[in-house]
Amino acid sequence: MIKSFQLLFKGRRFVEDIQSEQQIRQVIQSELLDELTHPRARQSIEKKYLLAVTRVQQSDLAEVDQLQIISLYDEEYAKLLAR
Repeated sequence: MIKSFQLLFKGRRFVEDIQSEQQIRQVIQSELLDELTHPRARQSIEKKYLLAVTRVQQSDLAEVDQLQIISLYDEEYAKLLAR
C-alpha cells in the first residue's frame, strides 16, 4: 500500500520517505485539513475528502489498492469529523 500511495502522489517530496501506514495517515490528515494552504484559501474537510477520493478513483492504481487507500481516507475523515 505504501508504494501505491507514493505513486498516487508521485513527485511530492514529503511522500517519498513514507515507511509506515501511520505516516500515510498523517499525510491524509494534513491533506484533509488543507494544512499546506494559506488559512484564508483553505477548503472544507468535506470538499478535500471528495477531491481526494475522486483522485484515487481516477488513478491508474489497481482497484484493490484504490480501495485500501480510500478506506484510510474514510477512517481519517471520520476521526476529523468526530473532533
